[in-house]
Amino acid sequence: MVKTRQLKPLRKPNRTTRLKAHVRDHLRSLVFSLGKLCRQPFASTLTVLMIAVALALPASMLILLDNLRVVTHKWDDSGQITLFLDLHMPVEEIEKLRARLRGLEEIESVEFVSADQALEEFRELSELDYLIDGLESNPLPPTLTLTPFETARAPGILSRLRGEFSSYPGVEQIQFDMQWLQRLQGMAEIVQRAIMMIGILLGISVLLVVGNSIRLDIENRRDEIEVTKLIGATSRFIRRPFLYGGMWYGLLGGVLALVLVYTTLLVIEQPAQHLVTLYNSDFELIMPDAGQVLGLVATSIGLGILGAWMAVGRHIARIEPS
Repeated sequence: MVKTRQLKPLRKPNRTTRLKAHVRDHLRSLVFSLGKLCRQPFASTLTVLMIAVALALPASMLILLDNLRVVTHKWDDSGQITLFLDLHMPVEEIEKLRARLRGLEEIESVEFVSADQALEEFRELSELDYLIDGLESNPLPPTLTLTPFETARAPGILSRLRGEFSSYPGVEQIQFDMQWLQRLQGMAEIVQRAIMMIGILLGISVLLVVGNSIRLDIENRRDEIEVTKLIGATSRFIRRPFLYGGMWYGLLGGVLALVLVYTTLLVIEQPAQHLVTLYNSDFELIMPDAGQVLGLVATSIGLGILGAWMAVGRHIARIEPS
C-alpha cells in the first residue's frame, strides 16, 4: 500500500511580509495611474488645465484680498478724528478743550495744530508759495487731531463721539478719517464672502471634472475590470489605480494653479507698486506663504481624490462579469 504524503499547510504571512506586499501594491498602482495619464496626454492636459484655472481664480482673489487687508490694517492704525475749531477761538479755550478731550476714555492722544502750523504744512505739500503769499490772512483754522483707541473705532462709538464733539463750544466741523476706511473694510468683507462662494462653486466643478475623467477611464477599462473581478480581485484592489489617478489630477492641477497664481501676482506687481508709491507708502505686494502654498496643493489633491472616489464608487459597482 502506497502511503500518500501529506502536504503541510501554508503558513500565514507575517506582518512584515504583508506590509511589504501592501506597499508594493500601492507603489505599483501609483506608477500605473501616472502612466495612464501620460499615455493620454491631450485628455489629461485638458483636465489638469481645467482644475488649475478653477483653483487659481479664487486663490488669486483671496491673496489679493489679503494684500488689501494688510494695507487697510496699516491705515487703520493711523485712523484719526480731526476737529476744526473757530478761527477766533482763544488759546486758553483751546487748551481747556484739549484737556477735556484727553480725559475721555475713548481717546488715546490729542494733538494741537495751530493755524500757522497748518498753513506751513500746506505750503510744503502744495508748493504754491506764490498763491499763499498773496493771501491777506490765514484762512486755515486751528485743529485738534484725536487718535482713538482701537476698541473705540466701532461705528456705534464713533457716531456717539461725533454727536458729543459737535456740542463742544468752538468746534466748527468734525472729520472722521476712518469712515472711508470702514466702508472699504465693509466692501472687502462682502468681496471675501463672494470669493468663498465662487471658490465653493469652482471646487464643485473640479469634482465634476475629475469624476467625469475617471468615469471615462472606467468605461474604457470595462472589460479589464470584468476579468479582474472574475479572478477574484477585491473592490479595494480595483479602486486603487483610479483613486491614484484622481490624486495625480489634483496634484498636477494644484501645482499648475500655483504657477498661475504667481504669474498673476508678478504681472500686477509693478502697477501695484506704482499705485502705492503715489500714496507715499512702502507697501510691497505679499506673495503666498508656505501655508497658503501647501493649502492650495492639498485642497487640489483632496478634491481630485474625492472626485475619483465618487466616480469609482458609483460606476465600478455596476460592472459585473457577464
